[in-house]
Amino acid sequence: MIEAAFSDYLPASDLLKIVLVCVAVAVVAPASVSLAISGLDRRGRGVREHSRAAGTALVIVGVGVLGALIAFGIYALVNR
Repeated sequence: MIEAAFSDYLPASDLLKIVLVCVAVAVVAPASVSLAISGLDRRGRGVREHSRAAGTALVIVGVGVLGALIAFGIYALVNR
């Protein structure tokens, strides 16, 4: 029977990178969605113009972060 180390099948450094990226996305993506939703709520409740502008800015930041995560993910898939 042939025995090999686990690192011969999966390099530990690559596995660590995958886990770190997954944890980062698991924290950042829901936070940015929450930020965008709170911006929509602020826009909906905003009577003053300043409140509507702040709500719009929160929506733009939240959607921008999600767009950046998608772009980085596609970039990582294309450039191995």
